[in-house]
Amino acid sequence: MNDLNSEVRQLLDADMENFPYTTQAIVSNLQSSDFVGDLTVNTATNLLNYADKVGMKFDSYTAESFVLKLYKIFGK
Repeated sequence: MNDLNSEVRQLLDADMENFPYTTQAIVSNLQSSDFVGDLTVNTATNLLNYADKVGMKFDSYTAESFVLKLYKIFGK
């Protein structure tokens, strides 16, 4: 959770008011996961949606891979 892109983290925090259960499920999954591969598909999809909203750019190699996009969101 500490490595999460700051802009993505801000959107996640902002959604806590409007979507508390969904957001808490995402946060809980992030806190209990040791690796990107441990994330649920739901959490991963939500993180990728947040990345799109903040305009995160992925290079052509990364853009084709769901997992590589997640690594980039975590600054890896």
